[in-house]
Amino acid sequence: MHGLVSLLPQPYFQQVEALWQELETDYHLHGIHVTPLAHFSWQIAQDYDFERLETIIRDIAAHTSPFVLRTTGLGLFTGFRPVLFIPVVKDASLLKLHAEIWEQTQPASQGLSIYYNPERWMPHISLAYEDIDAQNIGPVMQALTFRTFNWEMTIDNIALIYEPEGEIGRLKFTIALHG
Repeated sequence: MHGLVSLLPQPYFQQVEALWQELETDYHLHGIHVTPLAHFSWQIAQDYDFERLETIIRDIAAHTSPFVLRTTGLGLFTGFRPVLFIPVVKDASLLKLHAEIWEQTQPASQGLSIYYNPERWMPHISLAYEDIDAQNIGPVMQALTFRTFNWEMTIDNIALIYEPEGEIGRLKFTIALHG
């Protein structure tokens, strides 16, 4: 899977990395390192026409100004493979940009995840996945519950994290917003 994302700016990029390190050191959670760049995702897909996708994103970035992103609290996607995350607050401009990205990138995408379509999208910053289980979720939540994740940051990019099956994710491109 590959992800169309926005990388977090400093100091939030480093704060998320520090949280990942804490979760790894204290609770042996290291699944997050599959995609080792602090970000939130616009969409994920099994494959993209990378050249076409980059052209589409450049066009979107040309008329999109950097914007303020807010986060709050902690969230948990439940199920067989739970995901612990910091929720992103959705506002009208974020939803509009997401809908544009979703619509414009469809011709360059194969196997888009339904969880990222505009009706289902829950933007978030992942803290732990792949290795959350019944034994560690309680202590992890106890450690993080009384912390504040009310962040406000300026997002100035759209990037592609290239993550072939079984490989660590890496940046394929990052495009600055400059509308």
